[in-house]
Amino acid sequence: MKKSEITAKYDKASEMIHRNRVSDAFVQLRQLVADARKEYLNTELDALEENYRQLLRHSFSGVQDPEREKVYRYLLRTLLEMADKLREMLLFEWGRDNTVRLKRELLREKGLEPAEAIDILESLTFDDELAGLLRDAKVGEGVAAGHREDALHHIFNIIWLTDNCTGEETRLLEATCDSEQLPWHDKSLVVSALTLSLLRYFDANKFLLLFRFVDKREPFVWERAMVGLFMGFLKYNDRYALYPVLEQKTLALKNFPRIEQHIEAILVQYTKSRETEKVKKKWEEEILPAMMKMRPRLEEKLDLDNIFSDPAEEEKNPDWETVFEDAPDLLDKLQELTEMQMDGMDVFMSAFSRLKHFPFFREISNWFVPFFAAHPAIQNAIGQPGEGPDVMPLANKLENTYFMCNSDKYSFCLNLQLVPDQQKTMMMDMLRTEMDNISELEKDQDMLNGLARTKSIYTQYFQDLYRFFKLHPWRAEFDDVFAMPLDLHETHFVKHLVSDHKTIRNIAELFFDKQFYPDALKVFLSILEEDKSNIELFEKVAFCYEKTGQLSQAYSYYQKADLIESGRLWIVRKMAWCCRYLNKWEEALVHYRQAEKLDPDDMRTQASIGQCLIHLGQYNEALEYYFKVEVLAPENHKIRRPLAWCSFLLGKFDTAKDYLERLLVSEPRNRYDLMNLGHVSWCSGQPDEAFRYYLKAVVAWKRISDFEAAFHEDRKHLAMHGIEPMEMDLMLDYLKLEIRRARKKSN
Repeated sequence: MKKSEITAKYDKASEMIHRNRVSDAFVQLRQLVADARKEYLNTELDALEENYRQLLRHSFSGVQDPEREKVYRYLLRTLLEMADKLREMLLFEWGRDNTVRLKRELLREKGLEPAEAIDILESLTFDDELAGLLRDAKVGEGVAAGHREDALHHIFNIIWLTDNCTGEETRLLEATCDSEQLPWHDKSLVVSALTLSLLRYFDANKFLLLFRFVDKREPFVWERAMVGLFMGFLKYNDRYALYPVLEQKTLALKNFPRIEQHIEAILVQYTKSRETEKVKKKWEEEILPAMMKMRPRLEEKLDLDNIFSDPAEEEKNPDWETVFEDAPDLLDKLQELTEMQMDGMDVFMSAFSRLKHFPFFREISNWFVPFFAAHPAIQNAIGQPGEGPDVMPLANKLENTYFMCNSDKYSFCLNLQLVPDQQKTMMMDMLRTEMDNISELEKDQDMLNGLARTKSIYTQYFQDLYRFFKLHPWRAEFDDVFAMPLDLHETHFVKHLVSDHKTIRNIAELFFDKQFYPDALKVFLSILEEDKSNIELFEKVAFCYEKTGQLSQAYSYYQKADLIESGRLWIVRKMAWCCRYLNKWEEALVHYRQAEKLDPDDMRTQASIGQCLIHLGQYNEALEYYFKVEVLAPENHKIRRPLAWCSFLLGKFDTAKDYLERLLVSEPRNRYDLMNLGHVSWCSGQPDEAFRYYLKAVVAWKRISDFEAAFHEDRKHLAMHGIEPMEMDLMLDYLKLEIRRARKKSN
């Protein structure tokens, strides 16, 4: 079976369970059992189906069962877990991915025996309690105890590729968490392995182990565990209610010091790291074109929306405060410095993406190992004392600074060994100067302790995760947690821990600032339920509706904002803009007239009034407004297009011809200008000249059918100036015959 087939069947079964279509889910699961050739699982399914039948029988027999909900919830999660198991069985049997191959190798070497992992782990520490856990366990030869890094890679892979943490696996991870002697960077690596394992395969015990690491509060370790919980709950939000123990552990976190600020900081860093380009593309490539299709062809013909080259008026209100500038608790100076880096498109990301080819990064675990100068890979890169420039002081500085993520620090140091000594010295001097400046910022922000330091650890860890999911050679095999469609504010984990109004507003503003308008809209609407007097909330809700293409709702909320405080120019323009796209030209004109009173010298408003008047057939007045714009901005040749059109409709053919000929000097192949000049020539009594311009227009259009559609829309205007319907038909036929004859000649 192909991986895509397995995934599709699994997704279908999971969806049925989540939608409470349990009977259908049983059928789908039996298909997966057949595919996996694990007939013994049908016995489990038979028992579950009989339990479900009993539950249904009791439900409709009039018997009140206080345990019904608990039993039903247990059934759903058991079915989901069986679906997980079947998917993994099928992928293990049929998969060709690198991760499947690695898992097979570990099983073949008995590498997934947790007892062996604990034996390896005890060789890395002098912790008597940890060493005594499985002193008598019989383990294989495994990894040689002297090779510490190999041992850590092995343990990382064991944890990462474990599906369910049962007794032995749990003891391994609990021992790691509780060890007093195991270095923090080894524990951090284990937490990363556990996080990847959870994201790869759901297991409630993995959540509980991450909670344990958080509760231990060991610096540099618990922060990573908190991020792991956040990422895990984002991915498995739909399972949260099925496991009461997860809710209990989450609620217990309310006693964690400053928990709301921690969740806010994590959410900020995660949101900043998600790709915003897709959001922008959705507006530019999907929503706006769909809206344009609903508008009359006249907008395209006269290019009325692009008369001015400067940004359109429908952008954000300049009066809105930027939350990040006024909320030092939300972003400090160091985070401002690394904001683009968290977007995944900064100079560090682009520069260091080419430096992940070193053998060091062939091990999955090395993408997550915290940077420390004593790491063997760094020692090897630095070389022996006296061999070239001394890199050790720089490595020590890198270890203690937060401005670069761990993965990039390793990339930088590994790259130094390939650089000539002279260039190496120059690079080191540049980086040392930069780090000295950063060190001053870190001192200002009290980076050595408190929430500021914790935020920077979150930032670094998200950067490491981002690079792994975006740059690792196996990245196509992983579910990219930065690309999942997520409803962040509605995630149970976040909702249980964040209740402060200021924090919720900050979250909304963050989504808004990063252009995640659907997410921002949901949060703003929830805030608006409790505060209906804040005009900015109405404005931002309207703006979110606008940016998601819901213009009727946008117009409604702009109107509500106008009721709170009427006569604000930005709102008036927004209402007018919405009306234009909703083809409510009379209402749009009313709003633009009001905008004209508030700002009489604005040329864009003058042109927009002219646009409304054209749509309303008031061509004389439209001409006056466009004349105003022409006088004030004579260099703007695009204003000649509506001037030519209005002149033509009013029978001022010489004026129209003059404007159109001047337009064609700069745009000789503009199809609408050529067609309109044909109209003008024909109505002026020059049909032969009209034919020549029409022929050029057809060539510019490339397809005569497109020309014909546009021509038919203008028939009423030609008729108004005395052109008979039959003559129009004959003109079109003449054009078609000439086009065919020209094509035959060219062939």
